[in-house]
Amino acid sequence: MTEPTPEQKQEFKARLEKAREKHESGTWDGRLKVERTGAIGRAWRLSVEIIAAFLVCGGLGWYLDQWLGTRPVLLLVFVALGMVVGVYNVYKVARAMNPDDFKD
Repeated sequence: MTEPTPEQKQEFKARLEKAREKHESGTWDGRLKVERTGAIGRAWRLSVEIIAAFLVCGGLGWYLDQWLGTRPVLLLVFVALGMVVGVYNVYKVARAMNPDDFKD
């Protein structure tokens, strides 16, 4: 391989800097970014949010019950927790989708 020329190095640095700026502008800024989608896309997003929280918390409760031998106490506790977390996630996403409806 040959050593890159100074012009090639400068061009590479310029492209790299441009790519970094583009990446930084699209990264997490502390706010939930929601793309403009149709009603069906929004409904799917909200339903996935609540079901995922329910299943993750329920699975964690089931696993802990199996491990600790406390059937079905932790499963019930974590399923209830999953419902609360799911509703909270749906509220956050709905608020981000419709910020005008949630003005204080």
